[in-house]
Amino acid sequence: MAHGDVLLARDLAHAPSRFGFVTGGRGLIWVAVIALLGLAALPLDLPIARWFHDGHCPAEILRWLSFAETYAHGFGVACILLTVFVLDAGRRRLMPRALAIALGAGVTANLLKLSVVRARPHEFNLGGDYSVLDTFGQWLPLHHVVSGDRSFPSGHMATAVGLTAALVWLLPRGRYLFPLFAILAGCQRMSSGSHYLSDVVWGAAVGTLAMALFLPGGLFTVAFDRLETYLASRGDRLEASPSDTDGKRAA
Repeated sequence: MAHGDVLLARDLAHAPSRFGFVTGGRGLIWVAVIALLGLAALPLDLPIARWFHDGHCPAEILRWLSFAETYAHGFGVACILLTVFVLDAGRRRLMPRALAIALGAGVTANLLKLSVVRARPHEFNLGGDYSVLDTFGQWLPLHHVVSGDRSFPSGHMATAVGLTAALVWLLPRGRYLFPLFAILAGCQRMSSGSHYLSDVVWGAAVGTLAMALFLPGGLFTVAFDRLETYLASRGDRLEASPSDTDGKRAA
């Protein structure tokens, strides 16, 4: 077995212990805890939104934060995972699970946006004498809601947290780097007036839900384990076929 294959096998063997605290039933507890933190963040929503709206954040920081959106955007996720797919053949069989974590989190957040109307900061009268509850509107509007009223929760943050979980699973050496990118993406959503702090926290809860469902040890892990085993065996057969052909020719 090649050295790279040994390292990959070791990483995958340790994955359940690394993520045990956020997968399965314990992961669902963390989802609830983070969701409660979103409620606790509500009093800070308008002050933070007004701070960005009134231009207190330096322009250079805003410019750098704008770049962070790429990490949380579907196109950025596709580019990052495609890069891993192309450069690391040993991890290609893990891409379906990685995509499920990252994109599944974003899709779930977008579905939750149909549950309640919430005006985005750039669509809300931040200069008026309003409470944070005034940012919320109709419950269960379903598809009858425009983009400016889809602040809850942050789909970008959900995607960023899901992508971070997938990348830390695939590339454990980046376990301190990737969360930083997710935090920057969350800050960008607030600095752009697209979301409140609580939306970002609730988006992180949705991303954590994706971890609980899809990471090794999660609720859907059996299906992905079987798929990855199948893809690995298929890859082994493809790698073995040229040598078998060469052997027959030599004989």
